[in-house]
Amino acid sequence: MKPAPTLKILYTNIMANQEEITQYNILQSIENGEQISQRQLSSQLGINVASINFALKKLTKRGFVKMLGANPRRMRYILTPKGIAEKTQIAYKFFDRNFHFYKAVRKDVEDKIGSIPFNNKKRVALYGVTDLMELAYLVIQDKELELVAIVDDEMKIRIFGYHVIGIEEINTHAPDFLLLTKELDADKMKQVPYSTIIVDIRI
Repeated sequence: MKPAPTLKILYTNIMANQEEITQYNILQSIENGEQISQRQLSSQLGINVASINFALKKLTKRGFVKMLGANPRRMRYILTPKGIAEKTQIAYKFFDRNFHFYKAVRKDVEDKIGSIPFNNKKRVALYGVTDLMELAYLVIQDKELELVAIVDDEMKIRIFGYHVIGIEEINTHAPDFLLLTKELDADKMKQVPYSTIIVDIRI
């Protein structure tokens, strides 16, 4: 049996396909716009004009994009049927890679939380409104732990039915464990009750 890919390998594979993401965004923009210039593409996608020019030449050479007009400043780009099919294929591959990445990250979070010796203590708080926190929230629900608070000193929002509180308010919720999904500096750590066990579950 082949070993499961590590998070590092999966992340590297996703980032290695940054060129595909750029191509997809260009194809999408051309499909959505009746007439769009390289400068407009550069502005929309946050990519320099030289990179847009290089990508368009490559897409044109592969038959995904057709250029219309003789004046470079007034050049029009249209998506060919082959380009539409390629855009769909890139989207599918990107979704598939990210789905595997999500599964690997969730497994890592499950392992980290599963290794905590709760010893019948079920009151848990999460520190940090991050993507990792959202995964930790799902794992906590599966493990039938009691999430008593979501804490973040920068994001005072409502999420999953909880009002996000500052670290100075954590005493009122008396969690047995505080799970970190982002860094908690030393000064703020002093505000955590001595009875609360701090566990870093960051990847």
